[in-house]
Amino acid sequence: MDPNPATGSFAPGFTLSVFFLWPSASEYDQGMNSERCIAESYRHSRRISRRSRSNFYRSFWLLPRPKRDAMYALYAFARITDDVGDCEEPTTLRTKWLDWWRHTTALNLISDTPLGEITLPDLPDAKGSQWNTVLPQRVRQILPGLRDASNRYQIPTRYLLEIIDGVIADQQKTRFDTYEQLEHYCYLVASAVGLACLHVWEFDSPLPLEPAVDCGLAFQITNVLRDVAEDAKRGRIYLPRQHYEQHGLYEDDLLNPRSDDRLRCLMQDEIARAKKLFDSGWHVWDSLHDDGRPMFSMMWRTYRRLLSRIEEDPGLVASQRVTLSARDQFGLASQHFLPTRFRRLPVPPLEVRYR
Repeated sequence: MDPNPATGSFAPGFTLSVFFLWPSASEYDQGMNSERCIAESYRHSRRISRRSRSNFYRSFWLLPRPKRDAMYALYAFARITDDVGDCEEPTTLRTKWLDWWRHTTALNLISDTPLGEITLPDLPDAKGSQWNTVLPQRVRQILPGLRDASNRYQIPTRYLLEIIDGVIADQQKTRFDTYEQLEHYCYLVASAVGLACLHVWEFDSPLPLEPAVDCGLAFQITNVLRDVAEDAKRGRIYLPRQHYEQHGLYEDDLLNPRSDDRLRCLMQDEIARAKKLFDSGWHVWDSLHDDGRPMFSMMWRTYRRLLSRIEEDPGLVASQRVTLSARDQFGLASQHFLPTRFRRLPVPPLEVRYR
C-alpha cells in the first residue's frame, strides 16, 4: 500500500514515523574528501615503511589489508618520531620539535573533527630548521591514517604518546643507573609500540598486559645487547650501571668496549634476563586472534633467534653489530609466509621454557 503523499500515512490514524535522511551535497563531498585523504595517508605511510628497509616491513603482508594499513600508519608514526630524535639539530631544538609533535598528535587523536582534517598548532621558534617544513608536511601525510587506525582498532592514545615520550627521554638521558630505569625506558620505546600493535592484531579480552610488556622489554634489551659497539661510538651506555659494576666494569670499559671475560659474563647475565622475558612474552600468542598470530610469531622468533646469535659469541658485540644471516632471514620468512610450514611450527617455540 502506498502512503498518502500529503500526510505520509498508510491509512487514516497511521502515520509513517521513519524518515530517510539523505546527506546534503556538502556532507557527501566532505565524506568523500575525508575517505580520499585517509586513503592517501595510508599510501604515504606505506611508502615511508617501504623506504625504511626494515625487516618487519615484509611481515606486514602477513596481515589482512585493513590491519596491514594500520601497521603502516603505526610504523610511519614511530619512524618519524625516531627521525626527529636522531636528526642533526641541537638537543634543545630536537626536544622542542618532539614536544610539538607530541602536542600535535594528542590534539588530533582526541579531536572530533572529520578524520581527514588535521589541526596544526603554532610551530616552535626554529628559524632555518628543515623541520619547519618537513614535520608539518609529515603530520598532514600520516595523521589522517593514524587517526583512522586508532579509531578502527581502538588503540589507546596513551600508547602513541608514550612512544614519543621514549624518544624525548633519549634526548635527556644517556646512562641508566639501575635496571628499573632501563626497564622504564624500554617500556616507552618498545612495549608501548607492542601494545599498540596488539590492538591492531586484536585479542580476546582481557588484554595480556604483562606478557605484552615483557615481550617489548625482551625485544629492546636484545637491541641494547646487539648495539653495544654502535652506542659506544655515540657516547651512550644503555646497560645499567648496577649490572656492569658487578662485573668490575666501568664507563670507560663500555665506551671503549673490549671482548674480555668481564664483558662476556655481563652479556651472559643480560641474555639470561632477556630469555625469561621472551618466555613470558610468548603468552601473548594465547590471546591473539588467528590473523594476527603469523606476524607476532615472526617478530618473536626473529628477535629470539638474534638473541641466540649473540649468545653464541657474547664478546662479539664489543666490535660489531650482530645480525641475522640471509639464510636465517629467508628461513624465518618462508616459515611464516607458507601456510603449510607455518602450521608445522612448534607452539610454543622450542626456546620457550614455561611448558
